[in-house]
Amino acid sequence: MPEDLAIFIDWENIYISTVTEYKSKPNVSAILEKAREYGRIVSATAYADWTDGDFRQAPPTLYSNGIAPRYISARYFPGGKSQKRRTNSIDVMLAVECSDFLHKHPQVDTYVLVTGDGDFIPLVSLLRSQGKNVVVIGVSEATSYHLIESADHFVSYASLLEEDRAARTPNKQPKKKAVDPYRELVRAVETLKNGGKTRVLGQVKQQMIVQLGSFDERNAGFKKFKDFVVEAERRGLVNTVDQDLELQVYLPDEQVPADPQDADLASEEPKEDGARDGARSRGNGRAAREERQPDRQQQPEQKPGFDLLEDLTPYEFKTVCTSVASLEQPATFVEIFSSIRALDERGELELSREEIGDVINAMLEADFLNKVRQKPYEAAKADMTFYALNPDKQEVKTALNGG
Repeated sequence: MPEDLAIFIDWENIYISTVTEYKSKPNVSAILEKAREYGRIVSATAYADWTDGDFRQAPPTLYSNGIAPRYISARYFPGGKSQKRRTNSIDVMLAVECSDFLHKHPQVDTYVLVTGDGDFIPLVSLLRSQGKNVVVIGVSEATSYHLIESADHFVSYASLLEEDRAARTPNKQPKKKAVDPYRELVRAVETLKNGGKTRVLGQVKQQMIVQLGSFDERNAGFKKFKDFVVEAERRGLVNTVDQDLELQVYLPDEQVPADPQDADLASEEPKEDGARDGARSRGNGRAAREERQPDRQQQPEQKPGFDLLEDLTPYEFKTVCTSVASLEQPATFVEIFSSIRALDERGELELSREEIGDVINAMLEADFLNKVRQKPYEAAKADMTFYALNPDKQEVKTALNGG
């Protein structure tokens, strides 16, 4: 008898992701069909503000497919170019109702979360701690690679579309050639390298999913992705290095940073395509310090003409400062980047990844953030670079005091 299964859909997240990446609305039938492979669907709920113009037509389709639309009103507040939505209540409501469902329906063994939002990692951890199997369905290019790693299974939305097309035209689809997972691993690392992006394990696996539509290391005979990468290293295909508190993957002919003190924690955050070649092992776009000015700490480069107080409204600057101040000081570059990015994901700011990088770099340039070198934990062998908000700067003080 199949296990019971519950589906929770972050409709706004999956809708925006599919429209952005594939120029089409989410295929509800394909999502449900894939979910049924993991168990018997006993509950399915989708969360959104259904009065929004982009989502008004969805409820009838959801109802007809047995999915209950859960209405969460969006809230508005002034600031910036226009009124901006706050969608964080949708994430909170989904997590709360999923947790409530967990305790009321202990017979349900599998949970399917349709989202790419990394904010659901604590929910995934909660479900798994209660012995539940967690499946995440999301658009590979728009899904947090830490969310992918935290789940028991990740299903790429692209693979759903491919399976749906194959089912509709079974006689017209040519047989796929068997792919060499090790060759795809090398290709993934090369792609990330050429894009100036970080090569932590989660990011590498995410890239392989993008390339193949789906990838599961267990099909290659390994329990963990790390074991698969270590075997590739044994074969001389890649090199792995413990760097920035995570295992990173390099090509055999690459020069790997030898001194962990010089590794910047910003490398955990991938950069946009077209990054400079010199930023191979940095996620924030800086060339290696030892290649340029070995005796001087190099500030992250700032785009010409970017001015914090001119390009951000007072409200936006206050929101950024408050978000950074809420972190334990000093914080890593990644923590600061993620906190600002979370504001964008919740609709409190409208900033791209590149613009977030510009904001942080400008804060460093203006001494709103100060660099601090210290050990990340007591037993660490080397210091790391952290950043602390400078409350002595008048602009920061004004922002934090509600000015």
